Amino acid sequence: MVKLLIIADDFTGALDTGVQFAEKGARTYIMVDSKIDYTKISSNIEVLVIDTETRHLDKTEAYQIVFSIVQEARKIGIPYIYKKTDSALRGNIGVELTAVLKASGERHIHFIPAFPQMGRTTVNGIHYVNGVPIAQSVFGNDPFDPVRYSDIKEIIATQSEIETHIIGTDIPETCSSAEGILVYDSSCNQDLENIAVELVRKGEIHLIAGCAGFACMLPKMLQLGGEQRRVPEIKDSILVVCGSVNPVSVAQCDDAERKGAPRFRLTPEQKLYPDWAESSSADVFIEKIYDSCKENDIVILDTNDRENVESTAIYAQKKGITLEQMRTYIVSAIGIILKRLIDNGLESTIFIIGGDSLIGFVRQAGIKVISPICEMECGVVLSQLEYNGKTLNVISKSGGFGQETMFSDLVKMLSKLNEGKRV
Repeated sequence: MVKLLIIADDFTGALDTGVQFAEKGARTYIMVDSKIDYTKISSNIEVLVIDTETRHLDKTEAYQIVFSIVQEARKIGIPYIYKKTDSALRGNIGVELTAVLKASGERHIHFIPAFPQMGRTTVNGIHYVNGVPIAQSVFGNDPFDPVRYSDIKEIIATQSEIETHIIGTDIPETCSSAEGILVYDSSCNQDLENIAVELVRKGEIHLIAGCAGFACMLPKMLQLGGEQRRVPEIKDSILVVCGSVNPVSVAQCDDAERKGAPRFRLTPEQKLYPDWAESSSADVFIEKIYDSCKENDIVILDTNDRENVESTAIYAQKKGITLEQMRTYIVSAIGIILKRLIDNGLESTIFIIGGDSLIGFVRQAGIKVISPICEMECGVVLSQLEYNGKTLNVISKSGGFGQETMFSDLVKMLSKLNEGKRV
């Protein structure tokens, strides 16, 4: 029986939240289709994670999708609902929180947006990344989904008229009678744990929102878990598929390239011509990547532009391609190339950066369900996918975090795992 429903707006978010429960042994089921027939979910599933892919959708459409999911979940009696939000507050945050609250029939929803372990903190209702207000950080310059405000109330107010309250770190006795969205400050993991304990004590744990930071408190609080899955043997060579334009991801690619990793960049024409990835002209490009993966520990397939060349954005503007079309074409191209590499017999472990790139591949491959296994490190999730009778090991993360040396560090980590050493 499903005890907890998690609703995420992108794929990496679904994975880095779902893995918090899978690691504790809870039977966790991640779906990439927002049209769910709850009656067909296996009775032994405890945690159901739904990736709605609503981050880039029109607000009205995002609201309707989330509202419908929660309404149906309430009808069949799922006791706990968790609205997973982006730790950088990108997407339709206010819209989707409102949809969850309205569909649930509750008076309020508790929103704990911080992820201190990843440098995301909330103080007096202002959200920070490594001490910098979020709108002034790299997330304020995101070309597809920039965060314009650092004040959480202001972010919500641009999307919804629902009342929002900044609570601080202490839960008042009057919270049970409050209406709207209750936003909690958190600067450290202890703050998160204190909030979780108090919400359980007050019987207020059934409708909550936040990122993977607070989700990791829930297995214990909701008594979810069982026998933990073993980490499978994994190839210690990786194909990095970078679909993120975040400067952190770019720096990670640059570091690996400086250390000798071959880096294959898609040109604007290749990214934005819808049929290129399936054309004969892509054959040589794909064959070079495939051969390179057999000879190197790290190979990079990158959607970012080279320096001092015409950017993809300018090329798209000249061709009359909209920002949304540009994003869609790039995601599709990445998905097709990766599928073709796997069909050709690629054996490297796949490391996908960016939720859009991950969902692009999953859709091209026709995969509906994914099984999270464990976190390699905070926010870096190992999962398994079933494709054409074979099991694929896929590592994923969102774009805006991690050490510059992450790729080479990961290869060393995989080598140690395969030697049976603790990491």
